[in-house]
Amino acid sequence: MFLRGLSAFQKGGRMSPSLTGRKGCASQALLAGALCLLLQACSQAPLAPTVSVAPSAPELTPPISVDNTPPATPPTTLPATPPITAVHTPAEYRRLAARHVYEQHASRLYSGPMPPLLQAVGVLDIEIGAQGEVRGLKWLRAPTHVPEVMRQIEQLVHRAAPYPAPLNLRSVTYTDTWLWHHSGRFQLHTLSEGQMGESGISNAQEPKRRASPRTTSTQTTVLSSKCKQPTSSLGQVSAYC
Repeated sequence: MFLRGLSAFQKGGRMSPSLTGRKGCASQALLAGALCLLLQACSQAPLAPTVSVAPSAPELTPPISVDNTPPATPPTTLPATPPITAVHTPAEYRRLAARHVYEQHASRLYSGPMPPLLQAVGVLDIEIGAQGEVRGLKWLRAPTHVPEVMRQIEQLVHRAAPYPAPLNLRSVTYTDTWLWHHSGRFQLHTLSEGQMGESGISNAQEPKRRASPRTTSTQTTVLSSKCKQPTSSLGQVSAYC
């Protein structure tokens, strides 16, 4: 119909009213069809969703902290203060010094009575100053057959300083005997626990022998043969036998 109206319009230059109405309806139909096709195409091919990428935050550099605190001062090590003693004689100080050596070298002490055979026995003079310092050593009986033991004894004496300060003596020299075992442990004769004898009994534990009484002519009692009246050399008569 549309083609027929178009050809008639071309030929006569006019269209009949019926054709004009039909043309309008056809145009509307074409527009509606085209709109439907467009909507159908849009529904079949959806657009890809747009992904929005958030901008990354810039990396922040942490501030550099500066420690303005002054370095800690190490504690000052004060010299050991020696104990003060009020002894008046070297003999009293010797016992006090022996106890001090035992306290300073407790791990090197020999426990119990010592065996009869020792590695070394040395007699040593030790001079102590007013502040408890060791001023000098002098061997009175040196174990020269074991020089390493001599060195160890001297080291032990120096390491035990400071000794008790002799308040009333200012300086003191005392003598002690070192009893040295093969194990490297020792005892001082001043505080020794004794020494085992050949019988296995310590000299310190061995009972003392009773001394035989001494008799004199003036104390001897002379008894008569019949023991009737014993008389003494002093002329005294005893009451009974």
